[in-house]
Amino acid sequence: MKIKNTKLLIMILALITTAAVGITIWTVFFRNDTVLAPDYAPVEKEEHAETIPGDAGDKMESEKGGGSVSLSYSDDVTIDLRDRQASLLFGNPGRSNQDMVLQIVIQDTVIVQSGTLSPGNQVTTLDLLPGAEKRLVPGGYEGKFVVFYYSEETGEKAMVNT
Repeated sequence: MKIKNTKLLIMILALITTAAVGITIWTVFFRNDTVLAPDYAPVEKEEHAETIPGDAGDKMESEKGGGSVSLSYSDDVTIDLRDRQASLLFGNPGRSNQDMVLQIVIQDTVIVQSGTLSPGNQVTTLDLLPGAEKRLVPGGYEGKFVVFYYSEETGEKAMVNT
């Protein structure tokens, strides 16, 4: 009886080990959920960017080598899966002295990444990343904005993000 239990235990452990190795291989090689922010601002400006109406553009002061930003946004985002677009309000007021790149993240998956959004500009529409519409179904989701900052002069990414 003891030998039968030992064989059964070995078979169960081998099955668990095989499943763990399979999941690890899938996670490392085939799962592609993350979109990394570039170290330098994208060359292309955001195609949907528009000037913020009535923005005076008076720059905020910052220490040498530092930056200063101001944000204007609404936390209400609507995604049209057919048109593959997100409707939102996100602005980089003229007071900022940094360019921005905006990501919309749902369940640790980046579904939208903007081009460069310069101070004094806003977006009300952004395109979904390729394939993002296949990962979503109609309904409500909790999500977040992730904002990366870039020097206007060098395009280099700031050390902090929001």
